[in-house]
Amino acid sequence: MRGIYTLAIRLERNARCRIAALGTNCFKKGMYLYTGSARGQGSTSLERRIERHGGRQKSRFWHIDYLLGINGCRIVACVYSETSRDLECAANRTIQKSTGRDHPIRGFGSSDCNCRSHLMYIQSGNARRTLHLLMAAYRKLGLKPKLWDTARLASPGPIA
Repeated sequence: MRGIYTLAIRLERNARCRIAALGTNCFKKGMYLYTGSARGQGSTSLERRIERHGGRQKSRFWHIDYLLGINGCRIVACVYSETSRDLECAANRTIQKSTGRDHPIRGFGSSDCNCRSHLMYIQSGNARRTLHLLMAAYRKLGLKPKLWDTARLASPGPIA
């Protein structure tokens, strides 16, 4: 499966974290949205990428790995859509416009594109409302969004 996804992430407390070349950053307690893509096969497929993000023990390769590695940080929902089109940045922009949220860390998840960031902060987002906004943003792009079963993301072990 190839496509794009948006993780709704809850951080239970304020935290500081060093993120590779982005340096040390402060994360406020609240909800974050992160949009990514998976356009490969096998370990780089959409399902494996989402499952990897849900695993707790993994090497830190992408910016999102650092945020998800913070104690008290967990994925609460994931909206995804299969597509062969490169719509990651378009989805990110559409979500930003529909939520009106800002990008707290310049360059987060966007080192390979011209986007300001692929991470958005929502101070105290209502999860249900946020999911509706994400689904609507995906539909605006002509996609058929689905919800990932977050129980599948509770795996305690490493996921390649």
